[in-house]
Amino acid sequence: MSYALHPRFLEVRLYDRLCGYLCEAGGNVRFVPADEFRGDPDRPTLSLSITVPTEAGRRATAEVLDNPFHPAVYSSGHELPPYFAGLLPEGELRKRLEATRSHPEDKDDFGILASAGNDLPGAVVVRPADIGALPAYARAYGVTGGADNLEIGVVEGATQGAASVSGVQNKLALSTVQEGRRYTLPSHGKLSDIIAKLPARNDDAQVFNESVSMQLAAAAGVHVAATRVLPMSTIAVEGLAEALGEDLHYLAVDRFDRTPAGRVHAEDGCQMLGRMPARKYASLDGYVQLVATLYRLSPSGVEHVRQFFLRQAVNTLIGNSDAHLKNFSVIYPNGVLPVLSPAYDIVCVAALPGFASYGQNVAIDRMQREETLATYELIAEKAGVPRRIATAAVREAVALAHARWPRLLDELDAPPAIRDVVAGRLATLPLAHAARSGR
Repeated sequence: MSYALHPRFLEVRLYDRLCGYLCEAGGNVRFVPADEFRGDPDRPTLSLSITVPTEAGRRATAEVLDNPFHPAVYSSGHELPPYFAGLLPEGELRKRLEATRSHPEDKDDFGILASAGNDLPGAVVVRPADIGALPAYARAYGVTGGADNLEIGVVEGATQGAASVSGVQNKLALSTVQEGRRYTLPSHGKLSDIIAKLPARNDDAQVFNESVSMQLAAAAGVHVAATRVLPMSTIAVEGLAEALGEDLHYLAVDRFDRTPAGRVHAEDGCQMLGRMPARKYASLDGYVQLVATLYRLSPSGVEHVRQFFLRQAVNTLIGNSDAHLKNFSVIYPNGVLPVLSPAYDIVCVAALPGFASYGQNVAIDRMQREETLATYELIAEKAGVPRRIATAAVREAVALAHARWPRLLDELDAPPAIRDVVAGRLATLPLAHAARSGR
């Protein structure tokens, strides 16, 4: 938070193009679009919550860009607007980034974003603005009201090797030195290219749970991110393996927003729908919005909607009650139009120790156990998508799960808890009989 109202400004760039400025004063934060970004109908998409890249979306875009108090670009209470809030890490990674800040005022969301501004999710880069070159519109429409008597605060820039990965689970963004053998924190301008999902202290059971779950999902037709289980000794971060357990393993996940050519822009479901991360657990209407957006805006809308329904059916069959909106992302291969990203964070939550105490997940699991084919057809219908797309996708997922999962669980030597949960769900869930009964 700012002390004595010293406004702070961050420059927001996408593919090295100026999009605008993030401005903070007194706990109020506003994204002010750059004039050239605002006036360009062919602008790259920073977030679908801010600009909609179609002729039909011009009115919605104008409503956001022309209203400095629109919730997509303005937030109070020391929070960032939804898209930028979705870039922030949680849990241990946030604590690590916070520890890099020298000044107390830079330990808030605004300062944490700046700390990892060179290696954020997607292709966006955030850095302290050049105050001497700050345009008048940024001052006038930022948070200062154009006042010239306020001393502008200087924001600490990005920390060497710092990267932000959203989510609660303990993880690190790492750069590959030698594939499968050595990974380090990014340095000397190099970007991270994998996400290391770390084990709990002296317990890597969830690492193997997620590895098995992701392979089961792939066998049922889901397009998943590439993963592999690796020993902690391959992470060259001093003291990390000793702190967690030298004989343990982590899950390495290839970043779909990084390629050998550089960054690929991306955002998660909360960001694209203008929802704060705390609202990641959505009702049916949230998923209807997501499906409708993919269907209308994606260059291959039918295929990506089909993948959505495949993935959701697999989440139910596998016992993943944590498939919230932040676990669905889009990437922008052409910089403008969204494409559903590969799947990630698929876990057999129902097999985790202590699952019965996970109140939110138990409630979602209860709803999953009541799902039928009609549940998915209703989402399609409300989203303006032909019901047959949902019907075919769910039946395909169910058929492949029955045909492939029992043998694959044996081949992967899956933990007994996962075997029991998956076998039980395939035998008893109404959805598990969709391909056979027709409903």
